[in-house]
Amino acid sequence: MDPYFWDAYYGRGLSKERLGDLKGALTDYNIFLESKPDQVEALFARAVLRYNYGQWAVAKEDFSALLKKPSGMTNTVFHQTSPSGGDNRIMTLQGNMKAYYFNYLGLIEWRMKNYRQAMINLDSAVKLTPNMADFWVNRGIVKQSSRDTLAAVKDFKSALQIDSEHALANHNLALLGGSDGREKETEKKLTEAIEKNPNLVYSYEERGFIRMKARNWKGALEDFNQAIFLDASEPDNWLHRGIVKEKIKDVQGALADYTQAIKLKSDYERAWMNRGNLLSKTDRLNQAIEDYTIAITLYPEYGLAYYNRALALHRTGQLKKACADLLKAQNLNVSIDKKIVATICK
Repeated sequence: MDPYFWDAYYGRGLSKERLGDLKGALTDYNIFLESKPDQVEALFARAVLRYNYGQWAVAKEDFSALLKKPSGMTNTVFHQTSPSGGDNRIMTLQGNMKAYYFNYLGLIEWRMKNYRQAMINLDSAVKLTPNMADFWVNRGIVKQSSRDTLAAVKDFKSALQIDSEHALANHNLALLGGSDGREKETEKKLTEAIEKNPNLVYSYEERGFIRMKARNWKGALEDFNQAIFLDASEPDNWLHRGIVKEKIKDVQGALADYTQAIKLKSDYERAWMNRGNLLSKTDRLNQAIEDYTIAITLYPEYGLAYYNRALALHRTGQLKKACADLLKAQNLNVSIDKKIVATICK
């Protein structure tokens, strides 16, 4: 009835977001904010959606803009899911929201591997609201990524003093406890974390990986199935489940999982190589060579991809190319049996 009725775009955006139409919600927020760029509620809603979509640069712009705006009174209720995996909570934008903005900015910088700036932002979040367990956990994650393990453990323990049931704090402490090879103890702690919060995807991912290392293929498959059920957007889980399926001789299932990992992350060189390996095993050599070539294009120092492509080229009779790849793999420090070199490069 009135295409310039801007408030209706915002209301419709909120409705679409509740209905799960996140792309439509983002479009409506963009239209609304073109006319009312200073509306804090809409800017916050768009910032969180952009963060959830992985649009780090523009999400950073929105949260940085929010830091400069005064908080106002509002009747809008937000159902916030913690970006670090903590409990869901109902919140409004009344009062001082700067700690939340700093928290998101810290997570964005962490995602962009700017660990120093991430730490600065999360220091601010912790200082402004020291009783928020999520902020301690997020800072601990950044410290862990910066290889400051002792400081990370300290932050996770601080989070547990605030919320003893915090799933991600328990999860990360379990991982750090298993970093010295105590996989059985780590698996036990992850199982306890899953019992406390069965919807935390990270715990299934990590327990699945530990079970893979222990060659517990059935248990690993169950964990990656659940991880994918909870979040189908993570390519690592498709790759790892593909590896497990390949181990249990589910060739078609493994191929489908490697392909899905590639669809989700087209520059995932390891997924290209794993699919190439499977294609090679099933005698689809030309397709395997194509996959190895893409893996090498994405990562020119991928010695193992050169080696595997050499073997596939040799089997298709392309001896000169096979020898060149084998020598390249050797130069990239891949250990190759002298008999193989003598056979391919004769």
